[in-house]
Parts: sequence; structure tokens; C-alpha cells
Amino acid sequence: MKRVVIVGGGIAGLAVAHALEKGPEPCNVTILEASSRLGGNIVTVRYGGFTIDGGPDSWVASKPHAARLALAVGLGDELIGTRPDTRKVYLLWKKKLHVMPEGLVLGIPTEFRAFAASDLFGFDTKLRALLEPLIPARHFQGDEDESIASFITRRLGSDLCERLAGPLLGGIFAGDPESLSVRACVPQLVEAEATYGSLVLAMRALRARRRAQAASEEGEKSAFLSLERGMGDLVTHVAHRLRDAEIKTSHAVRKVSPLPKGDPRGAWAVETNEETTCADYVALTVPAHASSRLVAGFDPELSNMLGDVGYVSTATVFLAYRTHDIRHPLNAVGFLVPKSENRPILACTFVSSKWEHRAPSGQVLLRVFFGGAGAEGYLGRDDDGLIRLAREQLHDLLGIENEPSFSKVFRFDKASPQPAVGHLGRMRRVMERVATWPGLEVGGNGYVGTGIPDSIKQGEEMAARIRGVTSSTGRRGG
Repeated sequence: MKRVVIVGGGIAGLAVAHALEKGPEPCNVTILEASSRLGGNIVTVRYGGFTIDGGPDSWVASKPHAARLALAVGLGDELIGTRPDTRKVYLLWKKKLHVMPEGLVLGIPTEFRAFAASDLFGFDTKLRALLEPLIPARHFQGDEDESIASFITRRLGSDLCERLAGPLLGGIFAGDPESLSVRACVPQLVEAEATYGSLVLAMRALRARRRAQAASEEGEKSAFLSLERGMGDLVTHVAHRLRDAEIKTSHAVRKVSPLPKGDPRGAWAVETNEETTCADYVALTVPAHASSRLVAGFDPELSNMLGDVGYVSTATVFLAYRTHDIRHPLNAVGFLVPKSENRPILACTFVSSKWEHRAPSGQVLLRVFFGGAGAEGYLGRDDDGLIRLAREQLHDLLGIENEPSFSKVFRFDKASPQPAVGHLGRMRRVMERVATWPGLEVGGNGYVGTGIPDSIKQGEEMAARIRGVTSSTGRRGG
């Protein structure tokens, strides 16, 4: 029986364990998690009738791995989409909230009538976007790459990048679009340019397909999916389905070491403060900066490569109010804040408008985002300081004067990966280096792909290699 140690009890590590358990041959699996709970960035708190997702509140519906795992662990009836009546988004511009034009797909305009009527942009910006299909397409070769800002500016102009696409796409990663890799972060835009020669034409085609599908299915599907009782249910259900795996929380791994070839204990030794566990395979599903420390003792070069992956810290502040305390209609999923507005916040989600089942009747729940690239200094404030800052911003932008009925702060230290330009090439070289160590697997959020579905996908791919199934990289687990 193969012995496997999984370092990290986030969704990627749980996906490894789940896939191994569903395999044809049993494995002896141990999950070592440093914190007192599983889930990593996924954390759900229920309080006074509110359901609060402190970290990610959903996943992208077009990526199948998360929904497939949810179905596999019995959560099919719990899947929900965003409320269809509040799917618009506000954008802060010149101290006022403006409704984003209808027909945007990934920040790309597809309905020029709505785009032309928007007061967010001047005539020159609108004309530049109209001419986008005439811009020659770039076809990336090998590890060639480009920043999100450069890509959007090249296709649609600098104004649209600064005011719309930059805040939307960069905000997903709490990062700077000037440095984030377009190929790593939004590969669908790169594919759209290569296939259609135009982002506008590609997104129009995509929107047309969605409309046709909506017509046949009596309603347009949500672009994002969540769970009725919060994202934490995915973690709980996957963990409860692991009948054979041994899960050890509050077990921080100090060191991972290769054992001498032929050692009967296995190929790897994994040390915590409490014990040393030996195994044939080790899957590191923690952030790259944590994996960097763990491999430093036996492969300094791999450690340096992993250490080059950037991460930023963020915080979310939740504020609950009575509905009649807020004058704004909250008729959207929330608002985004461009960097040029010089605000301390990145965005605000109208949680109870975005999702059903998040707040009791007569109450609303708001989430304010802090931190990210260039703004981590605000996180030096204590929780009360962040709450005061959030309230000041909501007073200024939404006119909320009353005190919240309760507030809650979540902090995520160096938890948001920053796939910089050239990231995919760096990760290819990382994986080639990892492959020189039989039985070692590395992956998870921010390695190849970002977000819950990509983390699950990587976890399942690691499990396939451990089972000995050849992956697209040609590696084998045994």
C-alpha cells in the first residue's frame, strides 16, 4: 500500500486525498495541517442568522472541477448562483458610483450602445474600443508573456484599462495589473485574441452562446457558483468523506527530507514538532513560499524558484446593518475601486444582494476588502481600526451613518498569489525540477491557475501521478 503525506489541509490537499481514496487501490494517507482547522482561505462563520464567507465566496462556474467535487460529496442540492436581479456592478469614478455598462464580459464591452451611453468614458475612449477588432493580434510563442495592463491597453486603450478592466481583472487577484501575467491570470483572453483576432468579437460570440443556452434552459446561468450554507460546506463534506485518511490539524511541518534509496520506511521523512512521518510520496499543497522553506534543506535551487512567487496579504471586513439604515438600494453585487481613486479599500460586496441565504430578513451584510498589492500598509491597523476605516468609506460612498449591528474581520497573511509576467515559464521550470525528485508533488492555488477549481484540478492531477497515471507532463507517480 502506498504511503502518502499531504502537507496542507486546504482545498487542494483535500482534493488530493479525495481523489486517492476514490482510486482503484487503497493508499495510506495522512494530512498534516498547521492551523487548527481545515480549508485554508475558505472559512465560513454563521452568526445570528448570517452566513459569512470570510475568504472566497464562490468559484467560476465555467471551470468544472469545483462543481464536480461538490456533486461527488453530496452537495448537488446546495449549489446556488448569484441572484439574477442584482448582477450588475458599480464602479467608483471621480468619487461617485457608476453602473458598469451592460454587456461586459471579463471587462470587455460587447454591446456598444450601452457602452456608448455610459458616462464612465469619453468619446475618444469609446472610439478606441470600437476600433479594437482592427488591432493586429499577437500570438505568444513559448514562454512569451505580457502584463494584464499591457494586454488590455494594447487591445482597448489605456483609459478602459485604468477605469474598467484593470480594477476588475486585477481586483480578482488583489494585485497590480501592471505586473500580473495575462497568460497566467486570464488565459481565456489570450485564447480569445488568438482565435478571433479580437476580444470584442470573441466576447460577443461567447455572450451569444450564453444567451442561446439561457433561452433553451429558461434563464441565464450565473457565472459564479456558491453553496447555500457557505463555502465552508465544501471543506466539511470533503473531509467527512475521507473514511481512511488520517487528518492531523495543529501539526505544522518543519522539514521535509528525502530518505536514502531503499530505506524500508519509504522515500520521504516529514517532520513536525510532534513526530516524524515517513512516506513513499509527499504532496506539498501549501503556498509556494511555504513549500520553499520545506524543500530548502535538500534542494536550494528549487527553494529559490518557489520563493520567487509573490504573495500579498489581504483582509475582509464584514458589517451588518438593518435594511432601513441604508439609503442606497444595494441593487448590485457591489462596487470596485480603481487605484486612481486613492482609496484605502479595493472593493465592497453587497453580500446579501449578491446571494440568497446570507442574511436574515430585514438585514443586509456588506464586505469591504483591504490590502493587496501596494496597499498592505493598511493591514497594520488592528481590527477596530480596520472596522473604523471601513465605516468611514461606506459613510462617504453609500451614506451609511448608523452603527453596524455587528462587525467581523478576517485576515489572510501572504495568502493571495501574484502570478507575475513570466509566471507560467517559471512554473514549468519548477515542475521540471520537482520531477527530478521521485515521489515529490507540489501544487495548489497560485502554482498553475488560481482559485478553487484550479486548486482542485491540481490536487486531482497530483493524485493521478501518485497512483501512477501518466499526466500531461509525462510524469508518473510510481
